[in-house]
Amino acid sequence: MLKRNWKIVFVGISILFDLLAIGLAALLVEVTRQSGVFPTHSTAESLRIGGIFFSVLFVGLGIMMGVYRGSFHQSLRLQMLQMTRKYVYAILLSLALISFLNSVQIDRHALTVFFSSLFFTLVLSKLALRGVNRLFQRFGLGVHPSLVVGDDDSAAMIFERFSSLPDLGYQIKGFITKNGGIKRGLHPVYHYDELDGVIKKKSIDRIFVASPEMVSNGYTFLRDVSKKHSIKLKVLSPQAEQLLDIARVYDIAGITLMSPPRYHIEAAKQFLKRAFDIVGSLCILLMLSPIFAATIIGIYIETGRPFFFLQKRSAIKGGKEFYFIKFRSMVNNADELKESILHHNQSDGALFKIKNDPRITKVGRFIRKYSIDELPQLFNVLKGDMSLVGPRPLPVSDFCKAKEPEEFWEAVKDRASVKPGMTGLWQISGRSDIKFNDMILLDLYYVENYSLLFDLEILFETIPAVVFGKGAY
Repeated sequence: MLKRNWKIVFVGISILFDLLAIGLAALLVEVTRQSGVFPTHSTAESLRIGGIFFSVLFVGLGIMMGVYRGSFHQSLRLQMLQMTRKYVYAILLSLALISFLNSVQIDRHALTVFFSSLFFTLVLSKLALRGVNRLFQRFGLGVHPSLVVGDDDSAAMIFERFSSLPDLGYQIKGFITKNGGIKRGLHPVYHYDELDGVIKKKSIDRIFVASPEMVSNGYTFLRDVSKKHSIKLKVLSPQAEQLLDIARVYDIAGITLMSPPRYHIEAAKQFLKRAFDIVGSLCILLMLSPIFAATIIGIYIETGRPFFFLQKRSAIKGGKEFYFIKFRSMVNNADELKESILHHNQSDGALFKIKNDPRITKVGRFIRKYSIDELPQLFNVLKGDMSLVGPRPLPVSDFCKAKEPEEFWEAVKDRASVKPGMTGLWQISGRSDIKFNDMILLDLYYVENYSLLFDLEILFETIPAVVFGKGAY
């Protein structure tokens, strides 16, 4: 049980080490205060309250930024970079709050000692965490016997990468090839026909594929084999890595195409997600009700009724359909005009996007830029058709226009295993600038990693994406 849930345990240990680093820095402040090395007028009680407040702020920022969730699959260098970002943000936010709250009795001498020592204690905590991780790996915790599937040098590159980062725990036990293109020497090379036996013999718990093209080029059987043995199937390539970087997801382990179900865990996660959706959508509706009213008035003045636009959508081809609600941002006969402008489509696959769509009204252009047109989907969330965070639902009619073969839809069908979302990795990564296949892969990454913490992280990143209108048109 501990081995199966080691990732969650590691997140808890990471938070604990951060709290210990903050506690050590606070202790140094108390030592300097009592010894008189640095003159300070701060009382022990005010320092204690300030330390508790900063601990909550620091851990909260780490959750919002995905530092803890992603630490399990990050190199030490990436962990240090993430820690530095969090450290700077926490200091700036703390100073801003102290300036705003005049009642805080902590002087600049105490703050100088605390913030300067905190950086070094955090670095020490990361190094200590690395040591603890290696210690636990000796007992088999956080260790993943793996196979790499590929027919070229990209498979060998995966091996070299994981070999240079032993802290991540990925132990390559061999290569699986179809055409024999992998150079032999470092590890055993097996043919596809031997896959079943190798998985059993080597106790494999995940398979890495060296190309994202696998989802449409005859590799569906890999999904079947992974499902049969309840192991993860992941795509890891330069393209997938670049895509995760765009989404600010620093996961060196790639994107999961198939993950064995964990029914008890999934049931608990879905319950928490649904409760969060209901409370969150109600709060947002109350806070943004003036924007709802202003948008309705703007639409009525420019083009009259209806105020809302309803469209059948689904998360996947042939999946569950529902009526998707948006503020109307186009002229009333937009669907009739669509056929005449299809040749101007600037996206691919099942996506239809035109940067200067002539059907969009003046009010519509504004509310699209700042995603105001998406707000009525809060009613979809309350109804249970959607979630605040999840894969982007697409118009049912657009799936018919997608050029991907049936094997593609079979390989990515896990996209429909969670409810479609108002926002997701696609939205915070550039929205309309992201290609169709890339959007699908980002959604698959979310499906495998979704949690309340990940949802909070994505919602946190959605704010600047909306404010600056990134990729919206």
